[in-house]
Amino acid sequence: MHALLPARGAAGAIAAALRGPDPLGRAVTALAGAIAVDLLVAQCMLAAHRWSAGGGVVVVTGFSLLVLLVALVRGRGAGGRRYD
Repeated sequence: MHALLPARGAAGAIAAALRGPDPLGRAVTALAGAIAVDLLVAQCMLAAHRWSAGGGVVVVTGFSLLVLLVALVRGRGAGGRRYD
């Protein structure tokens, strides 16, 4: 159950950053992006011989927070107008 926590965070952040697609398309794209982020982090950690589950959670959580922050800042640009 805890293994899905980073994937849910990354999917939520990616979904918040997407503006255009309908809700189903946004969900599918966010899920695919979250899986890609998780696999990329795992691959990089294994290639560097620095694998740890806790480290992976920290890296994915940091990425998710960064994407969410960018989405929030971008949403406030242009006078706070959002084009959906």
